[in-house]
Amino acid sequence: MKLREIFRFEFLYQAHRVRTWLCFAILFVVGFQLMRTSGGNGGALATSPYDIAIDTVLCNLLWVLLASAVAGSAASRDVQTRMSPLVYTTPISNADYVAGRFLAAFALNALILLMVPAGMLLAVLLQGAEPGTLSPFRPASYLSAYFILALPTAFTVSAIQFSVAVLNRRAVMSYVGSVFLVIVLSIIAGVTINLLQMLTLGRLLDPIGYITVIGVMQRIWTPIEKSTLLIGLQGWMLANKVLWIGIGLAALALTHRRFRHVR
Repeated sequence: MKLREIFRFEFLYQAHRVRTWLCFAILFVVGFQLMRTSGGNGGALATSPYDIAIDTVLCNLLWVLLASAVAGSAASRDVQTRMSPLVYTTPISNADYVAGRFLAAFALNALILLMVPAGMLLAVLLQGAEPGTLSPFRPASYLSAYFILALPTAFTVSAIQFSVAVLNRRAVMSYVGSVFLVIVLSIIAGVTINLLQMLTLGRLLDPIGYITVIGVMQRIWTPIEKSTLLIGLQGWMLANKVLWIGIGLAALALTHRRFRHVR
C-alpha cells in the first residue's frame, strides 16, 4: 500500500463521518452569520478586507476546537481500534503511512475551512445593504484571507494535532494540543506585545492571528487602511506564517523519526 492509497482511504473514511459534515455545516453557518450581522469592524466598511480577515480569524479559532478530531482520528485510530498489529505487519514505509494519514487530514481540514468564505460570499449576495455601507466586492480579499490566514493555520494546527496524537497514541491529545495553541500561545503573544512592548516578537508568536489581527491591527490601522488594504501581504504576517509552517514541518519530521519506536 502506497501513499496515494493511504491518502485515499483515510480521506474517504473521514469524509463519510457525520462529525465531518457537522464541521462543514457549522463553519458555513458561522461564516454566513458573521458576515450577515457585520456592520464593519473598527470603523471599516462591512465586507472590507479587514472585516473579512476578522471573521476568518474567528472561524479559525472555532475550527481549531471543532476539527481536532479529524487529525486525532487519522493519527491514532489504528491503535485505539487495536488494528495496529495487523496494519504494521503490512509492507508500508513510515513515510508513506505518516504522510498519507496527515495529508488526508490536512486536505479535509482545508476543505472544511473553505466553508467560511463560501458562507461569507452567500451572506454578501443576500445582504441587500444600503449603498455606501459595503466595501466594493474584491475577490482578492477572500482569497488572501483563505490562503494566508486560514490555509497556513490549517497546515500548522493539523500537523501539531496529528503529531501529538501519534506520539501519545490517543486522539484526545490532539484536542489538548489545540487548547495549548489557542490559549497558552495566544496569551504569551499578548503578554509579549502589551506588557513587554516587543511588537515584532509578539506578532511572530501568534499562532492563529487573533492577537495581531483583532488586537494590534484594530488599534493601529486607520479606518481607511482597514477598508482598503489586503490582510496578509504585510512582511510581518508572511514571516509569521513561514515560522509556523516551519514549526508544523518540524513536528511532522519528529513524528516520522519517532514513529518506528512508537510502533
